[in-house]
Amino acid sequence: MDKILFINASPNKNGNTFRIGEELLANTPHDILQMSDYKIYQYNQVYSDDEISKVFEIIANYDTLAIGSPVYWYTVSGILKTFIDRLYMLDEARILQGKKLYLFAQGSAPDADTVKSITFLASRVATLMHMDLQGVVVDNSSGRKIISEMHVK
Repeated sequence: MDKILFINASPNKNGNTFRIGEELLANTPHDILQMSDYKIYQYNQVYSDDEISKVFEIIANYDTLAIGSPVYWYTVSGILKTFIDRLYMLDEARILQGKKLYLFAQGSAPDADTVKSITFLASRVATLMHMDLQGVVVDNSSGRKIISEMHVK
């Protein structure tokens, strides 16, 4: 059985993204990583208190990543975008290779261009990091579509 990590990429630890992720994984054993608990600096800004290595150490222990993000300004949250930006400069990102990736994003009214943008982002990350993209669902803040269409295994 795969070990599953739910990564909540919302700055609101108990908001809609968290609620949807927990409902999505309610009957599936999983652990949670709250991205907002870690200090991750922008691309090319590396400081001694940067904690991205800690995040990679946690991720290394899992086979499947279910990443949830709110939709902010027509894309994923800044927390997730910063993490993705950093993947290019770190050898530690190799640990993502072969992992299954599920991404869901929820917001008040994501339009077709937002869905297209987030789907493309997930596809590029999976391709460049040699991950196995299992699914991308973008939905409104109720999360009904996410919960009914995404099956994390």
